[in-house]
Amino acid sequence: MRITFLGAAGGVTGSKTLLKVGKDYKEQYLVDYGLYQGAKENRERNWMSYHGASKLSAVFLTHAHIDHSGLLPRLYRDGFRGRIYCTKETFRLCQILLMDSARIHEEDAKYANRKKISRHKPALPLYTTEEAQAVLKHFEVVDFEEELTISKNIAITFFWAGHILGASFIRIRYKTNEGEEKTIVFSGDIGHKRNILLNEPQDICETDYLVLESTYGNKLHARIPAKEVLGMYLNTILKRGGVAVIPAFSVGRTQDILYLIKELMNDEAIPSVPVHLDSPLSKKANRIFNDCFHKGHVKEHVTEDIDIYPDTFVEIEDVEDSKALTQMSGPRIVVSASGMIDGGRVVYHVMKHIVDENSGIILVGFQPEGTKGRILINGEKELHMHKQKLPVRASIFYIDSLSAHGDYLDFIGWINESRISPKLVILNHGEEQASSHLKILLESQLNLRTTVATFGEEFDLENIYDNQTKVTRKTAA
Repeated sequence: MRITFLGAAGGVTGSKTLLKVGKDYKEQYLVDYGLYQGAKENRERNWMSYHGASKLSAVFLTHAHIDHSGLLPRLYRDGFRGRIYCTKETFRLCQILLMDSARIHEEDAKYANRKKISRHKPALPLYTTEEAQAVLKHFEVVDFEEELTISKNIAITFFWAGHILGASFIRIRYKTNEGEEKTIVFSGDIGHKRNILLNEPQDICETDYLVLESTYGNKLHARIPAKEVLGMYLNTILKRGGVAVIPAFSVGRTQDILYLIKELMNDEAIPSVPVHLDSPLSKKANRIFNDCFHKGHVKEHVTEDIDIYPDTFVEIEDVEDSKALTQMSGPRIVVSASGMIDGGRVVYHVMKHIVDENSGIILVGFQPEGTKGRILINGEKELHMHKQKLPVRASIFYIDSLSAHGDYLDFIGWINESRISPKLVILNHGEEQASSHLKILLESQLNLRTTVATFGEEFDLENIYDNQTKVTRKTAA
């Protein structure tokens, strides 16, 4: 097998890895095909055509987050007509996430043409709702832990990853050109034991090779319960009559936050104030979460709760109601997408309240370089949004214990408790410092031969020797 890293190598978005197996490596597959987010130079990679799209037999999708699935409609535009294999929950989430993403790209193109602010004449969407609808017809659902034979050379199995609903790590059994059977595991994004609603990931199955994410490879999440920290920050804002704006990813993080707010209000640890969810996408994600409670995936005490949302919970659907909400004073809580403040309705809530010293922005997820969230965390005193320069007067808070990703202690514990000894660990999906730090720890603590993937790097797994890793480099497709 040859694997080539076409994204999420040296960064945390745009996950995509090409696999080639079989005689003369003619069978081609992808693990994930995600959207680049963050800095402009990264986003511009989304426009690169995949010239080999029609040669791909299938995509193996680890989970529904846009940085793993969000370029699938673009792949369809480039000529892909194969199958996309994933779990049932991942498919249901992709049905709403890909359509929402396409709608945003269409709206952005219309806005750019109307305002004449694009260097392209006319500005075009990255992909359309029609292309998103078309690629969704190519999805095929696979049950967890059920091995599926794709061809005589390759078979796949999805295992619970504990990251978001439906998220999986994927074991791939394949035959070498000599007919020997080997395995490689792609971690996708991996959760941890401190998840609010979801259970921890399953143990890793024995494997020859492990491709492991490293988003938090150089960081430790706080072990102080997120509920306590969130309560402290909310009290700070609400008791001075402000509006607490919580940018949150629609899938996973929003449900965690709403459940914690409910518990805090039930405990009378924070005032009982209106809690607004201003994100049609998050509303749809809530419905899917409610429908997909699985024993073994969702924590037992959560499955016993009839309603995981606060009593003061209000869902905002209409655009006019959303605009009216931005004009409402506090105390109140507004949860809205996106989590990186790079689009969606949350942008308008941040613009309104960032200038108010009584209000506060509570960031609850990873903020890559170049995002508005990272700018706020870095302590900048001015925020540029929609061609406005806004003074940062609101309080800026960050909770680092709510991540759906494991940190480096979680990764070491996961591998150690799984009792596996792969020949090689390849780190991806991490910024340079994070991946390098995790590499050192895996080598020193677990004695695992480890390397860090770079963009466009190809690994010939048939020619990896005991004392060196044979790699070749080429330009990504």
